[in-house]
Amino acid sequence: MTLLAKRYAEALHALAKAQGATDAVAAGAQAMHDALATPAAKDVLLSPDLSREQRAAMLGKLATGCHQLLQNLVGVLVQRHRVEVLFDLYPALRELIMAERGEVEGVVETPRALGEDDMTALGALAERLSGKKVSLTQQHRPEVLGGVRLRIGNVLYDGSMQAALTDLEHKLLQASI
Repeated sequence: MTLLAKRYAEALHALAKAQGATDAVAAGAQAMHDALATPAAKDVLLSPDLSREQRAAMLGKLATGCHQLLQNLVGVLVQRHRVEVLFDLYPALRELIMAERGEVEGVVETPRALGEDDMTALGALAERLSGKKVSLTQQHRPEVLGGVRLRIGNVLYDGSMQAALTDLEHKLLQASI
């Protein structure tokens, strides 16, 4: 996420909050982010062969149905030649909204898919550890071997077999013979 995207997200969030439209703006930003998530969309949108008018028309169609604040922001970004900000705008906006609500994102990394009960238990643990409401997502990582890695915000709780084996290796290498 770029610093520029964070700045635009902060401005958009402040305006949306002032108008009481935070959820509507976030929903529109997410829809735009999902539409622009493919590499092909990024290549087309950032292509030097595309004129500013064509780019504005494409993004105008994409922003149709979104909140007026978001439509205005798209127009400003096209006018200032900063269309690349749109690719990081929603994650930056989501981070601001979650921080305002006292929430944080978390990632559970496991070598296999976890059931709903396991995810619920990990969610409760994550909330206890962070003191905030945690929105967990699950990622499959075969290199974990066993156990779980839990990342809450930018803090990592590593209970994986890989970490245990690495720790054991370091202890054995430092042990005197």
